[in-house]
Amino acid sequence: MRKFLVVLSLLLSALVPTYGQKTRFGETPTKAKPGVDYPIKVHISGMHLGQFCSTGSEGVGCGDAVYVDAVIDGKKIELRGSWPLDSVPYQWDKDRIKHFYLLPGDFQARLLKDANSLDGTPIYWNYEFVLPDRTIWRCTVTGISE
Repeated sequence: MRKFLVVLSLLLSALVPTYGQKTRFGETPTKAKPGVDYPIKVHISGMHLGQFCSTGSEGVGCGDAVYVDAVIDGKKIELRGSWPLDSVPYQWDKDRIKHFYLLPGDFQARLLKDANSLDGTPIYWNYEFVLPDRTIWRCTVTGISE
């Protein structure tokens, strides 16, 4: 009788799903590689979080984005980049902010891609910033101000 109850309890425990916190494995932020030059000095004066929606082959997708007010080569511009650790979209997680050190101040950057704009504006240029913990943050120019 005892063996029967033990076997029955083991079978039932295998059939009943266990509940717990799901582990989400995302990409870890990339680190700056030694020997890569970041010649551009950037001053960040403000930062805010917002949503960014884009259309693609799968339809419309929205996610968290970081918008930054910065000065590069004497030009006041707005930059948009992804919120770090995008493995948990649409959910505020206070633990993610401690891995993101993009506070107002001076940073080093490099130009990744020039959009070859005919009018000479830096809209859609891509930059790569080095944060104090040597994490890389990639962003795109989305606005210019005076």
